[in-house]
Amino acid sequence: MNDRLVATTIRRARPQDGPVVRAIVFATFEAYGIIPEPETTDKDVMTFGEHADPIDEFVADIDGVAVGSVMVSPYGDGNGWLSKFFVDARHRGRGIGRALLERAVASARARGYRRLELDTRSFFKEAIHLYESTGWTLSPDVPDLGPCDAIYYLDLQASPS
Repeated sequence: MNDRLVATTIRRARPQDGPVVRAIVFATFEAYGIIPEPETTDKDVMTFGEHADPIDEFVADIDGVAVGSVMVSPYGDGNGWLSKFFVDARHRGRGIGRALLERAVASARARGYRRLELDTRSFFKEAIHLYESTGWTLSPDVPDLGPCDAIYYLDLQASPS
């Protein structure tokens, strides 16, 4: 019985997904004792679903409702930046995060990015496990801005795994 993703669709985000995605992001923050910063660090989630090309935003959709999100933006020198990668706590452990991550990586490759990067917090253990199990590498660089304490990258020039 493999019903992990049976009813889940990964699709492009729409403006009406914004409030649901914000609720998922802010609920995750609250669960970890993080105070959201909608005017600075989390400004991009305030307009989630409204960004234009070349920013790609995707949601995991179950029965017409977003249950996860991810965003891929240009990041200079032919690289991309992955952000706002969250899955609603009630839907974790079902492969939704992996499917979102795969879609984001495919999007970055389709745009011709050489490398995809992200920053995270070391206590997001499940996300870090997913990154590492899908070929992402912990960078020796330390984030210079914001509350994150780890940078991961994925070489997109390598053949897909």
